[in-house]
Amino acid sequence: MILFPFRFRHTALLALFGLGLATSGCGDTNVGKAASVAALAGAAGGPGFFDGSPADPVRFDSPSGVAVVGTDRFVADTANHVIRKIDAAGNLTTFSGAFGIAGSADGTGAAARFRSPTAIVADGNTLYVSDTGNHTIRRISAGAVVTTLAGSPGTPGSADNVSGPGNVLFSSPAGITFDGATSLYVADTGNHTVRRLFPSGATTTFAGQAGVPGSADGLGPAARFSSPGGIALIGTGLLYVADTGNHTIRQVVVTAAFGDVTTLAGTSGTPGSADGTGPLARFRSPSGMTSDGTSLFLCDTGNHTVRNVTQSGVVTTLAGFAGTPGFAEGTGQASLFRSPSGIGTAPGGSSLFVVADTGNHVVRQVTAAGVATTLAGNPPRTGGADGTGGTARFSIPAGVAVVGDNVFVTDTGNHTIRKVTSAGTVSTLAGVLETPGSADGTGPAAQLRFPGGIAALGGDLFVTDSGNHTIRKVTAGGLVTTIAGTPGATGSVDGTGTGARFNNPQGIVALGGDLYVADTGNHTIRKVTTAGAVTTLSGSPGTPGSSDGAGGTARFSSPLGIAAIGTNLYVADTGNHDIRRVATPSGASSTFAGAAGQPGFADGQGASARFSSPDGIAAADSVLYVADRGNHAVRRISSTRDVTTFAGDPGAATTRNGLPSVALMNAPTGIAGVPGTIYFTDVNENVVRKILF
Repeated sequence: MILFPFRFRHTALLALFGLGLATSGCGDTNVGKAASVAALAGAAGGPGFFDGSPADPVRFDSPSGVAVVGTDRFVADTANHVIRKIDAAGNLTTFSGAFGIAGSADGTGAAARFRSPTAIVADGNTLYVSDTGNHTIRRISAGAVVTTLAGSPGTPGSADNVSGPGNVLFSSPAGITFDGATSLYVADTGNHTVRRLFPSGATTTFAGQAGVPGSADGLGPAARFSSPGGIALIGTGLLYVADTGNHTIRQVVVTAAFGDVTTLAGTSGTPGSADGTGPLARFRSPSGMTSDGTSLFLCDTGNHTVRNVTQSGVVTTLAGFAGTPGFAEGTGQASLFRSPSGIGTAPGGSSLFVVADTGNHVVRQVTAAGVATTLAGNPPRTGGADGTGGTARFSIPAGVAVVGDNVFVTDTGNHTIRKVTSAGTVSTLAGVLETPGSADGTGPAAQLRFPGGIAALGGDLFVTDSGNHTIRKVTAGGLVTTIAGTPGATGSVDGTGTGARFNNPQGIVALGGDLYVADTGNHTIRKVTTAGAVTTLSGSPGTPGSSDGAGGTARFSSPLGIAAIGTNLYVADTGNHDIRRVATPSGASSTFAGAAGQPGFADGQGASARFSSPDGIAAADSVLYVADRGNHAVRRISSTRDVTTFAGDPGAATTRNGLPSVALMNAPTGIAGVPGTIYFTDVNENVVRKILF
């Protein structure tokens, strides 16, 4: 399986599209307000953000740490930069921090700021958090008051202060545990050490030597670790470390000044997955760790499993199937996880463990018998299955085009072109599921590589085959041919057919019998005839920026979406967070809405509006509709440059259908419009949806 997660691509591969080629839908297109948001195809689930009850579409984004206080579970929701709380009834709330706003600020509840918090541990009703991205350790009271205990925000390093918090430095601290009496212990991952932290904020280096990775047993600075991750205590005298980079579990005997380090299980530098005793056991990048007071339970992240390690070094697999990432409820090997990285248990020991199933963006519960169930969140429902409605599966659906009553989708992660009927029935028009390549042919005989944008012209579909850096033509019968560019060859060269060069082309739109392409990696807008002749209309190849002007004097920054009204093109200039207008045939560019380099969320006129990573853009009845990906909303721009929010809410990232007052989106990306209906892809949820108006 080839995975191409949306948030990890080096340049956005997802975009736009389509002209309104038919009249369908309902309502008055001049009203300017959405009537309802509905699902068309695919099953929702994936990373995002939403609080609520177990019945709500709650979402996490890469949760990495968990701690239990009584009947409450606290979660370090890493990519959302917040601490979340799950109560006994399963209700999810945000305890500290603000969704999607990274920073470092002390304060109460939503006034506090974190940056990629990972591990979390409880001391009674007080929480301690490794605020990894800030290189600090934070303390949170029962009343959600956040203070910085040690470290300097934004300043990595290794410095102790035995007298207090001043001048203390950490480097990407991860695992954290409390001895129940006087000390916290921190896996200072970037420094390859274990640090001791006192409630006063004073620190010492307990084991390892800062900046010197390795694998050596020994006392204090004589020991060596490699990117230690998880950490746990049994009693007050035995500390255990998941030595992530060494693929081992280390035991540290607590002494007054230093820790005496030995290797308990696994063999340094030999990753794998094997149960057994001591050096016969194998791990792969173990991370989060907890104790029930008698033995250890840990997330073997690279093996996608939860393991048990006794104090004598006997290792068994509790849940998950080694080497098989996925999502499944069940017992033992019948359950599946995806890169779990955090685990916690109730104070005083328990037979119930809470696991941050990071890659699935959910929080799971695992019993001592290995029975795994989901506490909160909804895993990605990716795949490539044809079917109707919720039985169909997509993987990073991106571009959208409308032809008659059918919607055509570039299923980017599946390397295919999919067809969706008005009834939501999905079939594969061209390409082979999970088989990237570049081959012309019909249906499954064709191959594509991360197709991005799609547009219709003269009964045919035209696709930016982004991973191949080419422009492809797809007939109604699924025959795929390459009209411009050379597979695998990047650059910016005007020419015809294989003589032309692109760099990660994305958006594509038809205008006046020709095609126009947002050549994202080149930061330009290109013209492509149906015969494959390519010229550069606006922008300077390889020169990102933000300036209006004629032709080559204009500057764009990773443009993605492109639409057409009259003789003008409208471009979602993603890196600049604005919408640009490009005249044809002159190529003169001007800023239509938003302000370059000023991301945000604001409705308003022209330059007073704000967008966040706008992606797809489409035209319907001389009105523009923008998939404002970073704001999780679809925005409407009138011919007079008035920007309004058509549907969605920047304060939540999930898929919820219904009236505009309750409907929510999760990174809308591709968009196409016809009078009365807007179609779009929620890329984080792998679904295709529609807005009626």
